[in-house]
Amino acid sequence: MRRTLAIVSLPLLAVLAGCPDGHDSCAPENEKAVVVDLFRSWYLYQDLLPAQIDTAAYDTTAELVYALTADARAAGMDRYWSYVTTASQAQAFFDEGTSVGFGIGLLVRADPDPQLPDHLFVSQVFPGSAADDAGFLRGDEILAIGETADTLVAVPALLGALGAAFGPSTAGVTRVFEVQTLAPATEVRTVTKRTYGLDPVPAWTVIDRTAAGLPPAGYVSLRTFIGPADDLLSEAFAQLAAAGVGDVVVDLRYNGGGYISTAQVLANLLGGGLAGDVMFELQNNALHSDSDATALFAPPVSNPFGRIAFITTEDSASASELVPNVLEAWKHADVALVGARTYGKPVGQRGFVIRGCDTLVYLVSLRLVNAEGDGAYYDGLPDVPASGLPAFSGQLCPADDDLTQPPGDPAEASTDAALQWLATGICPTPVAKATKPTSAAKAGPAPDAHPEAPDPDLAQRHVRGLF
Repeated sequence: MRRTLAIVSLPLLAVLAGCPDGHDSCAPENEKAVVVDLFRSWYLYQDLLPAQIDTAAYDTTAELVYALTADARAAGMDRYWSYVTTASQAQAFFDEGTSVGFGIGLLVRADPDPQLPDHLFVSQVFPGSAADDAGFLRGDEILAIGETADTLVAVPALLGALGAAFGPSTAGVTRVFEVQTLAPATEVRTVTKRTYGLDPVPAWTVIDRTAAGLPPAGYVSLRTFIGPADDLLSEAFAQLAAAGVGDVVVDLRYNGGGYISTAQVLANLLGGGLAGDVMFELQNNALHSDSDATALFAPPVSNPFGRIAFITTEDSASASELVPNVLEAWKHADVALVGARTYGKPVGQRGFVIRGCDTLVYLVSLRLVNAEGDGAYYDGLPDVPASGLPAFSGQLCPADDDLTQPPGDPAEASTDAALQWLATGICPTPVAKATKPTSAAKAGPAPDAHPEAPDPDLAQRHVRGLF
C-alpha cells in the first residue's frame, strides 16, 4: 500500500535558479531538467539515484520524482517522502494552518471476526469544520458513503478504493454519510467540503493525582508540527508549569510530522535542564557537508518535567519521532512510548521552489541524529540496536487507541496506560477495549489503517486519515 506520511521539513524554502531569460521555466521539460539537477545535488541517497534518466519518458514532474526515488523506495529509505506539491499549498498548511475538506479524521479497524469486513470509524473532528457542524464525533462508525442519499454505497464495498469515495480536496464537494453513533443510533448526514483550521494543539489539561500522592500530570495533544502550533505549545506548557505539573503526556497518535523548528519548540519545552546540550545533528550528503549543523537545547519557558510519555501509533512519524528520540538520549528511562511502535522516518527534507512557478519539490536531503548518534530507525521507535549502534532505550507500553473516549480522558485506554507509566515507571498490562459497545472491538493494540486520498494534499500527508 502506498504510504503518504509526511516528513520532517525545514520551514524555509530554497529557491532554484530558473531557466535563461526568454525560456518558460514552468514548461514541463524545463521543470524536469531542474528537478534532475536538484536530485543530483541535494538528495541524501546519492548512491541510490539512477546513473542515467530520460526525462522525456515522464509526462509530469511528479512521475519523474517517482522514478528518481525508485531504488531508495525499494530500500525503504524514501517511502514517498520526496514528492511534488505547490508553494501555495505549503503556505496554507505550514504557515496559515488551514486545509480544505470535511475536517474529519478516519481510520479502518478490523472486525474481531476475520470473516467479517473491516469497519470505518471517526478518529477526530476538527472544530469549526463542516464535519463538526454536521455533528460528527470521535467513535462514530461510517456505514455508507454517496454523492447523494440515493447513491449511498456500503463501506465494505468501498474498502478497495475508500479514499476516492470522499472526492477531491476541493471546496464545494458534497458527500452523504450514513453513520452509526456510539449511542447507538443511525443518522444520515450531508457534508460539503470547505476551508477550516487545523487546530494543531487541540487540547491540554492538568490531571489531578492527589489520590496517588503525586503532583498533577499534564496532557498535551499535538496534531501536526506547523507554525501556528509554536505559540500554542508555549502557552500550554507555561500553564502546566504554573499548575505544578510533575510529569507529562504528549499525544502524537495521528501526527505525521512537519516543521523541524516546531519540533525544536516542543523538545525545548520538555527538556528542562538541558540548555546548551546537543538536541540533534543535521547531516547532509557529502556534496553539502558544509551545511551540516548541530541544534542545541535552549532554556525552557517552563520548569523541568519528570517522566514524559508519548502516545504514538504506527502512523506517528518524522517530527513525532524526532522529539522522543532526542529526549531519550538524555532522559533515558524517563521517556516512554505508549500505544504502538512508530512509523520509522529518521530523515527530513527541504522544499525547493522553481523560480516563477508554483511548483514545489520536497526531497529527502538530511539525516537527523540524536546526541547518542541514533538516527537509523527506519523500522520505527523503539529501534533494534545493530552492530553496536545506539538505539532508543525507553519502554514501549502497548495500548489501544480507544475510540469510545476522547484523547486525554483518563478513561481512554492510551491515556490511562500513559498515566500508569508516569506514576510507576512500569508498563501496565494492555487491556483490549471495544471500539463501540457492540461490534468491532480490537483484540489488543493491533495496527489500524487509514483511508488515503489518491492524490494527497499536504495536510493529508501530515495528518493520517484526514479528509
